[in-house]
Amino acid sequence: MSDALERVLDHLAIRELTARYNRAFDDVDSEAWADTFTPDGVMEYSGGPPIFGRDALIEMSRKTGYGFVHITTDPIIEVDGDRATQSCTLIVANRSKAGDPVAIAMTGRYEDELVRTADGWRFERRKATLDVNLGG
Repeated sequence: MSDALERVLDHLAIRELTARYNRAFDDVDSEAWADTFTPDGVMEYSGGPPIFGRDALIEMSRKTGYGFVHITTDPIIEVDGDRATQSCTLIVANRSKAGDPVAIAMTGRYEDELVRTADGWRFERRKATLDVNLGG
């Protein structure tokens, strides 16, 4: 396979991983959301403590619950062998209830460290720098 084709396939796979992350979190499919990380993956977000490992990720997803729509855009992806980084813009909207107006809840940026695994690309560390402070 040519280097250019491999690069395109890696970028597409990382973008799909990001989409699966968004959809699983928004649908509170906690196991599927945790599956986007390595087993010892870390999630960080501004104002909150880091969340380490699969069990803690699942618990965080379940506690956060239903009510958001994550939108990611403008990904900048750099692949170096079996490791990659991604920086992308994050927009979070409140999920509409029965026709209520949808509002933007927050914006920010994800800074990601990814690794290629036997199951494909996974987040090793995902840091969300948000334009709001969720730490209380």
